[in-house]
Amino acid sequence: MRRSGWGRWLLLAVVVAVVAHALTVWLLPRAVVRVATNVMAEREGFNRAVFPPRADETSRTIVRPSPDLLYAGCAFDVASAPVRIRAVVPGDAYWSLSMFAANTDNFFVVNDRQAAAGTVDLVLVAPGTKVALPPGATLVEAPSARGIVLTRTLIAREDRLAELDEARRRFTCAPLS
Repeated sequence: MRRSGWGRWLLLAVVVAVVAHALTVWLLPRAVVRVATNVMAEREGFNRAVFPPRADETSRTIVRPSPDLLYAGCAFDVASAPVRIRAVVPGDAYWSLSMFAANTDNFFVVNDRQAAAGTVDLVLVAPGTKVALPPGATLVEAPSARGIVLTRTLIAREDRLAELDEARRRFTCAPLS
């Protein structure tokens, strides 16, 4: 009596599905952030602020950009030195700062309601790094050496665009000196 080959094919299909799933879950997010990080770094380099033009139907630097938001950001690399990130939070407008690790994890967020002083001063470091903080700065440990910092400011009224853009352009991202 001859045994059916279905068992082997089924086992092979399951193994291929598991490997494909694992690679997709692990590899795809890292590839997405690597591409986005490299696109940002091509403009100004790592650890330097980038101020893209206001989003329109042709904008694709940021995934699903909104024309109602002003963006600023930087591609960070904390492998060799901590990075200081400072921002002015515009009054009476929604504003947020988010940090994304190499695997797309959002590991830090602060918004206008949490930044009561009207400014944000952060020192971003590699895992396990000890550093003397400047007065008033908050330490943030990045889970990966490279990633992205992104700020968003809501343009609720067009007559505030210049004011909001001025505040956005005070965003800095630079090696800690």
